[in-house]
Amino acid sequence: MSIATQRSTAVVIAPTFSPASGDLKTLIEAKREGYLWRSDLTPDRIRAVRKQLSDAERACLPPNPVVVASWLKGLAQLVTNGPADPDEASTRTRAIFEVCSDIPAGAWTPETRVAWSRQPPRNGYPVGSRWPAPGELYTHLLPFAEAIRAEVTNLRGILAIAEAPEEQPRQRPDTKELARAGALADAVIRELRATSGETENRA
Repeated sequence: MSIATQRSTAVVIAPTFSPASGDLKTLIEAKREGYLWRSDLTPDRIRAVRKQLSDAERACLPPNPVVVASWLKGLAQLVTNGPADPDEASTRTRAIFEVCSDIPAGAWTPETRVAWSRQPPRNGYPVGSRWPAPGELYTHLLPFAEAIRAEVTNLRGILAIAEAPEEQPRQRPDTKELARAGALADAVIRELRATSGETENRA
C-alpha cells in the first residue's frame, strides 16, 4: 500500500517499507557478522538484494510534506486531543514537519502510526492516546528511520562483495623464477654461514 500525494510538478508516492526477511535477512546477518563470502551470492540472491536495496533507498528519501500531513490526519483519529480545526491542524503539522523532516518517507507508515497509539502509559500519562509533541514524535520514529538506513548500508555492502573483482588464481612459478629463488636462498645461506664463522673465530 502506498499513499499518493500531489506536488506542483509530480505525483509523489510515500513508500511503505517492508524490512528484509527470510533469506535476505540471513544474508544481512551474515554480512554483519563477517561470515558472508562471494561464493554465497548466487545470481538469484544478487537479484533479490538489488530489488530490496531499490525499495530501501526509495524509503530513505525525504518525506513529502503532504505525506506527513496525511499520516498526522490518520493519527488524529486515534488520539483524544487531535487538532480541533483545519487551521490548528495546519499549525501542528508545520511544527512536526520542521522537526521531523529528516525522518525518511518509509517511516511514515500506518504501522508506525499504530505503534504510537499502542504505547503504554508513562508515569500515568496515556502517551499513545494523546497528540505528540514534535520532539516526542521524532523520538518515536527515529528507530524506524535508523532501521531503514541500516538496511541500505548492509545491502550496499553485500553488493560490494558481489561486484568485487575475483582474485586471479596464483600461477605456479616457472623454471626461471624457481632458479632465481634458489640462487637467492643459496646466497642467504652462504652469508649466514660466513657470519657464523666470524662469530666463532672471535670467540
